[in-house]
Amino acid sequence: MALLTDSSQFSGVMPGTFAVVPIMSDRFVCLLDPSGRVAAWGADARNLTGYTADDMLGRPLAALFSPCRGAGETGAALPVQGQAERVELIARRDGTRFHARIECHALDHSRHIGAILADMPAAVVVVQDVSAAGGPAQGADPALRPVLDRIPDGIALFGADCGLLYRNDLFGSTLALPDDLLWPGTQARAIMAVQSGDTARTADGACDWTTEILRQGRSLRLSWTGLPDGRRLRLCRDLTDLRRSESRARFLEQHDDVTGLANLPGLQTHLQMLCERPSERFTVLYFDLFGFKRINNTMGHAAGDELLRLVADRVRRLMEPDDVAAHIRGNKFALVMRAEQDSDMIWAHAQHLRSVLSRPMSVLGHDVTVGVGIGVVRFPADGSDRDTLMWNADIALQYAKDGKGEGIRFYNPVMDRMRQKRMDLERDLQRALAQDEFVLFYQPFLNIGTHRIVGVEALIRWMHPVRGLIPPGDFIPVAEGMGLMYDIGVWTLNTACRQASAWPEDIVVSVNVSAAQFRHDGLVETVAQALLGSGLDAGRLELEITETAMIDDVPRAARVLRQLREMGVKIALDDFGTGYSSLSFLQSLPFTRIKIDRSFVRELGQGVGDGAAIVGAITSLCGSLNVVATAEGVETQEQFDYLKQINCSEIQGFFICRPRPASEIQPLLDQIN
Repeated sequence: MALLTDSSQFSGVMPGTFAVVPIMSDRFVCLLDPSGRVAAWGADARNLTGYTADDMLGRPLAALFSPCRGAGETGAALPVQGQAERVELIARRDGTRFHARIECHALDHSRHIGAILADMPAAVVVVQDVSAAGGPAQGADPALRPVLDRIPDGIALFGADCGLLYRNDLFGSTLALPDDLLWPGTQARAIMAVQSGDTARTADGACDWTTEILRQGRSLRLSWTGLPDGRRLRLCRDLTDLRRSESRARFLEQHDDVTGLANLPGLQTHLQMLCERPSERFTVLYFDLFGFKRINNTMGHAAGDELLRLVADRVRRLMEPDDVAAHIRGNKFALVMRAEQDSDMIWAHAQHLRSVLSRPMSVLGHDVTVGVGIGVVRFPADGSDRDTLMWNADIALQYAKDGKGEGIRFYNPVMDRMRQKRMDLERDLQRALAQDEFVLFYQPFLNIGTHRIVGVEALIRWMHPVRGLIPPGDFIPVAEGMGLMYDIGVWTLNTACRQASAWPEDIVVSVNVSAAQFRHDGLVETVAQALLGSGLDAGRLELEITETAMIDDVPRAARVLRQLREMGVKIALDDFGTGYSSLSFLQSLPFTRIKIDRSFVRELGQGVGDGAAIVGAITSLCGSLNVVATAEGVETQEQFDYLKQINCSEIQGFFICRPRPASEIQPLLDQIN
């Protein structure tokens, strides 16, 4: 390399063409005058570039440099003082191009003081074709490559002149750069121009920055950092998956993942925005699905989710572009309608929504139906802020669920007072169970054939410290909504067994089992403990259960009832005729008594309805199944005579006596029996 690096070899003036021993076919040597123009051009230079000495003598060597890729600039002239090294893209005579490493060494003319310096070569230049030796730049330091390849970012190192020195594989693939931008010497300005069309950020090499761009549908974070030695470091990281995850997280913060509708926070955000506009007018339909829990419990959560999705799809088809629908939780939804409408139009919309959602839906291959209750509030008439609107909408919904007004109720301030009364009742109910404020009354069963009382039904009452005796119809629905029925049921069972143990051994005590208590896995154990604690014989206990408590899961109901029957406990089917009344249902479950609902007994002797025919049919059916038929709600002699005529086994009602406290049962038995 002495020929290339020792300037003393070129101490004299060189001819325009010179011959040196070729070092390699991928490089050549030429000389430059003080102005940077070619002063000597050899055969190696002609072979590599296609240009002859006549073409190049007197021309700047920089004329061969192609413009920076994408930057629209020509190559800068080579300095002829000191030493310099850089990579340029050189254009051959035939139009092809190659990347070349260019080393420029200034010549020492100090020993030629008498010479005319202007006519002497100022620098020797070695030009090496690096494209044939290794392709696009990937790093000259072998020890650095393993580190670069393991960095999760695309990384590139640029020289002080902003020309590319090193890069790892991720740099090109992350930025989706073409190969011709990955060669040594490619200017950072050119790469930036292709990335985003913006070259201003790299114009000042001393300025560090970080930015995020969108390239070919992907989010990329770029940074440009200066190093102490003057070189520059470019990092790029693909943030696409992260941004998608963040976007999904933001969506889920405001939307329900099952239905895709807004969730409660999303609804609250939307209502807050609307309420901040005094001129805004909108309506909120707050609605519940009746029967959803039954489907979810009997068919599984997959069926419940599918039902929610079907409901959401039907709601979407009813929405206007500015409307917003939300799945708040469980079976509760809301629809915000932006258009200002009068009460009749809102009512019509609510009716249409209720009609659409009440139509059968195919869930996992089964047709199911749900009921719908809708509470309606309007802004600003029913509330000037988000929380008041939602509170009043929930109040209206509770009244819509009471079975009146076609399941649709507009909010009315009167509802507030009624709601407050309910809240007071809920508070008092919590205290009632703890302070033993409940009492049991008993209503007898009379055997028509023997005219003897054969059993009594336990009926709960609430002895309120202020309001006095409260009938079950006034507090049981509230207790059900509060989830207290299981605890109340356990108290009732234990108390009835204990009190009945003091009566004659031929008297049966019948206890109502709520749906919540029947569905509880510990029912059989609870009954066993009540019998054990009271000493009551199992044959003297009867449990009254409604069809609706069992129909959700008939196989389970059959297992539970058979366990109870094996203990000796009697089973009564309550309110028969008002539910499904399936013969297969009767045959599959071990009932010992069927109670005929009072709604059919009430029609006896009135000459209206089909009550007599229904009561007669049920009584005949009970005879065929060898179970006791008991008619509820018997109040007149005429009703009693008809039931006796059709051989009904037993009756219950005011015709015998009203419900009485436990202390009066023994005297009643002594009187009648």
